[in-house]
Amino acid sequence: MRLVARLAAAAFVLAALALPAAAQPVFVNEGTIGLVPPEGMVPVPGVPGFQDRAASASLLVLEMPKPAYEEITKSFAAKELEKQGVTVEERRDVTLADGVPAVLLKGFQTVGAGALKKWILIAGGKDQTGMITVQFPEASSSRYPDAKVEEALKTVVFRAPPSTEEMLAKLPFTLDQLSGYKVMKVIGNNAVLLTKADAAPADKGEQQSQSFFIVAVGPGEIREDEREAVAKRAIASVPGIKELRVERGGPLRVGGQPGYELIANAVDQQSGTPVKVAQWLSFGRSGYLRMVGVAATDNFDADYTAMRAVRDGVTLR
Repeated sequence: MRLVARLAAAAFVLAALALPAAAQPVFVNEGTIGLVPPEGMVPVPGVPGFQDRAASASLLVLEMPKPAYEEITKSFAAKELEKQGVTVEERRDVTLADGVPAVLLKGFQTVGAGALKKWILIAGGKDQTGMITVQFPEASSSRYPDAKVEEALKTVVFRAPPSTEEMLAKLPFTLDQLSGYKVMKVIGNNAVLLTKADAAPADKGEQQSQSFFIVAVGPGEIREDEREAVAKRAIASVPGIKELRVERGGPLRVGGQPGYELIANAVDQQSGTPVKVAQWLSFGRSGYLRMVGVAATDNFDADYTAMRAVRDGVTLR
C-alpha cells in the first residue's frame, strides 16, 4: 500500500509539472506596475509599455502618485475625453487581483480620417495609481478581440516601490557630496532631483523658497561645435521657471571632462520670486552629464558654492 501511495503521489507531481505554468506579470522598465500583455505584444526598450508593430498595436503603462486615482476617476468624464478625440462607449468599475479597485473605459479615438480602438484602465494601488492604455486600428480587431484585451488588463498588479537607496544604486552615476541637499526623487534610471529648503521666512504667509539641483545623463556624443547650442537649449527647458535670460557662460572642465557652464536669471513660475540658474554639461564619448541648480537670487551666492560641491561629487559609474 505504501508503494501504491508513493506512486500515486509521484504521478500527481508529474501531472502538475506537465501543466502549463501561469504567465507571470511583466514589469516594464523595472517599474512598479506589471501585467501579462496580450499574446503578440512585446516590451519596448526604454518605453513603459508593449507593442505589436505588425498590428500597429500598443499598450502603455503610466505610473502616478496614489492620490491621482480619486482625482482622475472623478474628473475623467466622457466630455473631457471627447475634446481629445476619444469617444467612450462603455465605462464600468472592475476589481483586480488583491481587491484593487479600477475603472475601465472602452471606446475609440479619431485620428485624422481614421479611428483607433481604445481601452483605458485606471487602477488604484496601495502605494500608487496606474493608467494603462491600449490602442490599435480597427483592422487589428481580429488579432486583438475585446475579450483578449480585457483579460490582459485584468492581470494588472502592483508591487511596492523600491527604496531610494535601491533606486540610487541603479543610476549611471554616484553622488559623493550632497552639501546640504537631500534626495527628493529619483527619476527613471538616469536622473535625480535634490532639494535644500531655506530657513522659513519670518512672515508665515510668504512662500518658502527652495533650492533644487537636478543631475541627469543624456545619450550621444556632442561635437565641440555643438556644445554651446546644446547647453542653451537645455537651460531653456529647466522646469518650474519662466522669463529665463542667460547672464554669462562658456566652456570649462567639469570632472576632468570638457564641459560648458551657463548662469541665467529667471522667475519662479509659482511664487514669482527672482531666481538664478546654474547649469553644467560634462561631455563624454557616448553621452553627457547635465547638472542644473536653481536658487532664489537672494540666496544664490551661498547656494552656488554648495551646487559646485555637488557637481564636483558626481561621478559616472
